[in-house]
Amino acid sequence: MRASNVLKYSVALSLAMTAASFATTAAQAAGKISIMVGGYEKQIYLPAKLAEGLGYFKDEGLSVELLNEPAGVDAENEMLAGAVQGVVGFYDHCIDLQGKGKFVESVVQFSQAPGEVELVSAKHPEIKSAADFKGKNLGVTGLGSSTNFLTQ
Repeated sequence: MRASNVLKYSVALSLAMTAASFATTAAQAAGKISIMVGGYEKQIYLPAKLAEGLGYFKDEGLSVELLNEPAGVDAENEMLAGAVQGVVGFYDHCIDLQGKGKFVESVVQFSQAPGEVELVSAKHPEIKSAADFKGKNLGVTGLGSSTNFLTQ
């Protein structure tokens, strides 16, 4: 099997398994699976958008609706509230939720892209390493988000 086919089926199956592992809602009962992506414009979540755009979900007989939420913490809250059946987000959310007694399971890791990076303006050439962040203001996508967690 070619690598592209393996990727195709892995992404579709993994995302579908994520959705299927959560509580059934009216949307799911009607055959539609809603998956919230913690910012599908981000490179690290490209496989979810590609699976949708290239028809991989339909090829597997799945009716999947991808919803965009810029901050993963808000996506996880929507899942816990039952508004969506699954989330595509960064791995730290599973660790955080399990530490709070919430049973969630990570079924796939998109690991071909770097986790997170901090970008520094050219106006601040004095910042050369993470140690230089002390006392500086750093941007995050949302409080409680992966960028917030990893920036701390």
